[in-house]
This record gives sequence, C-alpha cells and structure tokens, in this order.
Amino acid sequence: MTTPCLYSIVRYAPYAETEEFANVGVVLCAPKKHTFHFKLTKSNDARVSAFFRDDTIFSYAREAIAQELKLAQAHTFNIKNADDVAQFFNYLTMKRESIFHFSTTRVVLADSPEVELNRIYDKFINHSDYSKERREEILAKELKTRFNSYAELKNIFKKEMVGGELARFSMPFVAKNDEKILCAIKPLAFVQKEPGKMMEHCDSWVARVTRAAEENLLNLSTVLFTIDGHAKPTGAENKAMDAIKRTFDRLNIAHTKHDDEVNIVKFAKQAI
Repeated sequence: MTTPCLYSIVRYAPYAETEEFANVGVVLCAPKKHTFHFKLTKSNDARVSAFFRDDTIFSYAREAIAQELKLAQAHTFNIKNADDVAQFFNYLTMKRESIFHFSTTRVVLADSPEVELNRIYDKFINHSDYSKERREEILAKELKTRFNSYAELKNIFKKEMVGGELARFSMPFVAKNDEKILCAIKPLAFVQKEPGKMMEHCDSWVARVTRAAEENLLNLSTVLFTIDGHAKPTGAENKAMDAIKRTFDRLNIAHTKHDDEVNIVKFAKQAI
C-alpha cells in the first residue's frame, strides 16, 4: 500500500556570494506514519571536495546538520497528528540563512519510505554526470574571474557555438577575430565515478575538436583543455587520467591543470 511522502534535497552552499551549491543529502517524511528519514553523504565525499576545493569545514558542518536532523527525527515520532507532521517538515525545510539549505518540498507516493529515500538519494546525489556538469560550470566561472583580472583578456573570451556541417558544440571561452577562432578553451572535469566514464568524457571532447579542425572551424594548436580530477584519486582513476593526458598529447592538444593560472593566461595571450 502506497503512502504519501514529502521530501527535500539537502544542499551545501558554503559561499553565499557565488550561490553555488552541492547536493549532499535527502530528508523525507511520511506524515501518516509519523516517520522522518534522512540520508547524508559522507563527510569526506570527494564530490563535495571537487566542487569546493578550498573548503575545510564540510566534515564539521555535516555533523552539525546530522545532529539537527536526528533531533527532528525524534520530534516527528512524538507528533500525533499527520497534518502537524507535514507542517513541521515544511518548517524544517523552509528557506534559511545557513550554509545548508533545502530544495522546494516535493510529494511522492511510496510503498516504502526507506526505499524511496534511497532511490531519491541515488538520483540526486549519486548522479555522476550531474556532478561532472556542475563542476565544469564552477570551473568556467572561476576561469572567467581570472580572465577578468587581466586587462588584455577582459571581455575577450565569450561563449560561442562552434558549428559546421558535421561538428556542432558549445565552447565557454572563445576569442575571435571577425569570424576566425583565435583561441578556444574548455574546462573539463574528470570526476566521474568510473574510470571508463572518465575516458568516455575525454573521447567525446577529442572527437568534437578534431572534427571541428577537419572542417577548418578552428586550429587544434589554439585549443586548450583545463583539467580537473578527483581530489583523492584511486589507482584506477590515476591510470585513466594518465591515459587521458596521453590522448591529448598524441593529438597535440594543449592541456593543463585547471588552477594553473600562469600557463592558462600565457596560452590565452599568445593565441590572441
């Protein structure tokens, strides 16, 4: 028999000025059963470290929010009325000024609230493609900030669609002279959960830029990939990253670490 449940995604946002966040958990309640469930990512989650490289407080902050949710769990058990349980859940997840906040509350019908909690967690927290895309958005914003601090580069690079008969893709940083592409830079995040997925991400971008070069849309010598990887890579992840770099080297595609400001800026200035 299904039961209506309310759930919300727990978000970690340590830097209010950037409005960037990482999904780090799920809270769910079944008002008619007077139950409250939650699941948080580990305090040493590499995905969170990949989002916020300089963050040092997540492990401590996670324990604090975990304690708060445990108290909410105990309190929910003692609430007698289902409507009051729902009201308490909505109060708990309302907008707040904190490094943790919650998504809009959603409703789902579930046979088992515990099973549904894990399903939602897998969808919103363990989604490797989402993590990769979010990380690349953050890397792009960081790089834009760097470029804007140099007078010669400020407002030179723009997001452009590179398109021909066969190749068509978006690049976040493109410098052009009339219609000629002088330089194209793309941050790449290799933070996928499986080494094979890391290789697939590499191959997809290699295929895009080489096809564009074949159509004379750009010159491979003016393409730069800025690379980010796992904060604490496993042996297999290190092996995949080495293979990725060899692939770029074999095709003479420039690459460097995402935080190597000196070489990134040097490449950009020389290209334009």
